[in-house]
Amino acid sequence: MDAVGRSSVWTIDRENVITSVGGDWDAFAESNDAASLCGSSVVGRSLFDFISGEETQRIYRLLLRRVRAVDAPVIVPFRCDSPEMRRHMRLEIEPLSERAIEFRGVLVAAEPRPHLRLLARNAPRSKALLVSCSFCLHMRLPDGEWVEAEDAVVRLGLLTLERTPRLAHGICPACKAKLYGRRDDMGKPPATS
Repeated sequence: MDAVGRSSVWTIDRENVITSVGGDWDAFAESNDAASLCGSSVVGRSLFDFISGEETQRIYRLLLRRVRAVDAPVIVPFRCDSPEMRRHMRLEIEPLSERAIEFRGVLVAAEPRPHLRLLARNAPRSKALLVSCSFCLHMRLPDGEWVEAEDAVVRLGLLTLERTPRLAHGICPACKAKLYGRRDDMGKPPATS
């Protein structure tokens, strides 16, 4: 899935239940050590079973409401990194008939990086919690600053730890501003692109 332009596709019905997956969905899941997320395991389940964090779920609900209300697509940039790869992607959310929605995650750019244990699904985890932005994957430091994962590892001294922190999902101020249009107006619907 690391070839630019490749995409994963999934659809949801009016109740936000995943009804189909396609494109490179299964190949992407397997290449990310997530075979448990192959199509046969996700079809028939709620989209929100796979979206972590209240704030992230709230944004997705607003995006879905927006797409259904204006009957027009929305495009959202996001990152979907693996321990060895930085992936810049584009999420295209498009309305279908009967309030169904199609999602298409398109790889825009990919670049290799040295293995980052913090992002490994099977890395031993401590009880500590580190918040990652669901869209740009920046990590929130204790002082509130949001930085790239590699910078967080260095600044938090995670290279010398046997166990890495558990990751939780939130949204950084920069992505909130992009998704909502204004940093201080959380009720405004996301902008369409």
